[in-house]
Amino acid sequence: DIMERANQITYMGQELLNPPSVEGWHTGTEWINSGSLMRRTNFFAEMVSDVGRPGIRHIVDELRSNGRSPDAVVDTCLDLMGPLEVDGKARTELVDHLAAGGGLSWDSEEASERSEQRVSELLQLIVSLREYQFA
Repeated sequence: DIMERANQITYMGQELLNPPSVEGWHTGTEWINSGSLMRRTNFFAEMVSDVGRPGIRHIVDELRSNGRSPDAVVDTCLDLMGPLEVDGKARTELVDHLAAGGGLSWDSEEASERSEQRVSELLQLIVSLREYQFA
């Protein structure tokens, strides 16, 4: 699994322990291209899709105790994933996506599983945002 993670880093544009020069890796757009950006987005989406991961579990637990409205859920997720400040249009799209399925519910095991899946979907959208990739 460690070798696979090292390979993933290489695919994203930074070979582990092998910077391109003595200056190290360059920042910003110098090492990001459409291929590496797509790999980064897919890698992070895969990571946040597993609600059993400790960090994702923490986000779900925070949401269980701190509000269920789409606005509150999006704001909590943006805060815990960064904190991130996204433009108004992106935030509105995140809220609308979450609102389309109604509020989150933790009242039963089935409702909890559905809500966890919806949180995972929201986090996958967040990691695909420009503000997350370039933070």
